[in-house]
Amino acid sequence: MKRILGYLALSIALAWTLPLRAQDPERDSIMQALKTIDPEIVRYFPRWRVCEPNLQLQIRQTFILYGRDKEKLDMQNIVITAAPKSDPNDYYTILLVECGEEYFVASEVDAYMRKLAGTLSDPLRPYCYRDIPPETPPSERQYRVITDFMLPTDVAHSISVSAFEQALKIGGTGFWIRSILGTDNIGYHFWSSGESRIILQRPLYENADPVSSKPIPYLINFRLGGAYRLRGGLANRLLSFLPSRQLNANPGKASLGLDIHAPFHPPFGLTFNVEFPIAGPDTSGRAEKDTWAGYTPSLERQIELRRTAGVDPTTVLPVLRTTGNAALFYNWWLDPKHPENFFRFDLGVCYTEVQEWAYRRIQSGDTALVRNVPGLQLYHPTTAADWLYARIEYRSQSTFPFGVAVQYANQMLFARAYVPLVGEWLYLEGKYSTPLRSESRPWEIKNFFMISPVLRLTIR
Repeated sequence: MKRILGYLALSIALAWTLPLRAQDPERDSIMQALKTIDPEIVRYFPRWRVCEPNLQLQIRQTFILYGRDKEKLDMQNIVITAAPKSDPNDYYTILLVECGEEYFVASEVDAYMRKLAGTLSDPLRPYCYRDIPPETPPSERQYRVITDFMLPTDVAHSISVSAFEQALKIGGTGFWIRSILGTDNIGYHFWSSGESRIILQRPLYENADPVSSKPIPYLINFRLGGAYRLRGGLANRLLSFLPSRQLNANPGKASLGLDIHAPFHPPFGLTFNVEFPIAGPDTSGRAEKDTWAGYTPSLERQIELRRTAGVDPTTVLPVLRTTGNAALFYNWWLDPKHPENFFRFDLGVCYTEVQEWAYRRIQSGDTALVRNVPGLQLYHPTTAADWLYARIEYRSQSTFPFGVAVQYANQMLFARAYVPLVGEWLYLEGKYSTPLRSESRPWEIKNFFMISPVLRLTIR
């Protein structure tokens, strides 16, 4: 009923303003009055936000050229208001162009922006734009208050696919199913960790705070799943440009995670993640050598391994066992009313355990796996630098959404960045890691960089 009344009011307003077409100043003043005094009418006019960088720059320069205040201009907040049209093939009639706090009314658009107006009013709108829904009041910032563009909280359905992760949001339930390649929280991304995981994320407690409930709909999120070993890919021709992997995942691991936001201040909270083995090596069965990565130990260690009967001293298999981190985090928007600049800070501890395994001949003549014998090492945190976990992330949530994160964990420097390529559905994501130890461990890859396109589809 409210929308019907709105359209009725719109038709009355149009009948009042259109006969005044020859009197531009008066017509424009009426349109501005409608916009500022009666938003219930103007919200049903076609409105959209321009997100084409080149077009944004041209519009801003036009405003500057004709004396508008530079300090009041915002290239990331350009809104077009047009008159309704009956035929979708007709050109739009531009009534208002807003750039931050400054604006051009229809007569100024005709006088100052004639060439740009032809592009803006094209019925196909051959540039990047975002429609503003009728439910949104005019002149209100449309920046979306969310915490992650890849895992949006403000949509009913979402799917994203990349080489790093595949994620599916199920309806309006808040449930996520995620398949993740690599172990980013300890700096071993993509296939360098030798493992992947499937996780179900389930919300447990709804956020009742009206201020923060949009970006943080739930105060508690629980994650449960399992990690599995990447068996192939050691000599994959399609990935021959990448450095060879020398780290393996444990054959079976459980994955648990929990995010708890403080009820008194939801942007603040605690995150906890742990993955631990639920199975050890098969010491009696046949080992599939072509599915395991390894390296040759030093001569001294080979001599020590030869003292253990039946152990092959020429190959050591590093296996990623228990990993985890616990940290306090804080989500910070520089201006909550215009939440285009978002920061997240994490500070806590992490744990990484890598155990060396080896091959051993068994009675059948085959080769099995063995651990806990002299000459094999167990790597785990021994210094404060091994335990430290710190991460900072920045995201721009305006018409050109991008993000960048830098992390220190497990004495590894890890960085991630993404930028949009086409609208909001095609992104480019890159990840980089390198060890910061004085002497890197045998399986750690220096300066490992990988990029991937991200296909991202959402339904509100």
